[in-house]
Amino acid sequence: MNFELRLPGTASYDDAGRVLRDLRAFALKLPFRDVSRLYAGPRGAEHLKFIASVIADAYPSDDPPRVGDVATARGFFVHPGDRCETASVGLLLRAAHDGTQREWFWHCSCKTQYASLVGDRHLVTCHTGLVRLLDHAIALEVGVIVRDETHYWESRDERRLIREVHRMNQIVAGIAGRVSDAIGPSAAVQAPIFDHRRFEHLEMGEEDEDVGPGGFEP
Repeated sequence: MNFELRLPGTASYDDAGRVLRDLRAFALKLPFRDVSRLYAGPRGAEHLKFIASVIADAYPSDDPPRVGDVATARGFFVHPGDRCETASVGLLLRAAHDGTQREWFWHCSCKTQYASLVGDRHLVTCHTGLVRLLDHAIALEVGVIVRDETHYWESRDERRLIREVHRMNQIVAGIAGRVSDAIGPSAAVQAPIFDHRRFEHLEMGEEDEDVGPGGFEP
């Protein structure tokens, strides 16, 4: 899942801080494995500052290109659950080179696919938790853009979420198996998909187990 967050450039530092504090408070009510403290300014977590430095680079598709100010970055981290990537939720000021086109902005990519290795119910809990957090951002009048490869964001269909992830697992297993076979025993190929309980079946192109009532595996 990829998402972008935006506030208008007229929003103050305090406004951005209030939004993020509200989002973090809401995140603490969700079934996430962990939610970090809120980091802000020059004393923010090193990892947050690194992510901000990447986000601060001008996007080639922007017209005009906008550059972010890492010193304004503030945000927190959410770990949805086992086998998920950690998501960062934040904001930083960016503007065109002449100081116009100011806005608060953030971008994050968080893979939830391998939560399915724990189970379909776990996958749904992790993925929909992030969606609920982004829904709350919209309620706070944050501009939110989401690109969800499972199509859950637009469909809100748990069964489709599971089917799409099963299909992704099948594709990745086939690629990982071919790479491993090509390299042979001379080097170990490592990938999370090897831990799937039905990896050999997926590698051969078989579909994953049927999804049971309510959208979860039996």
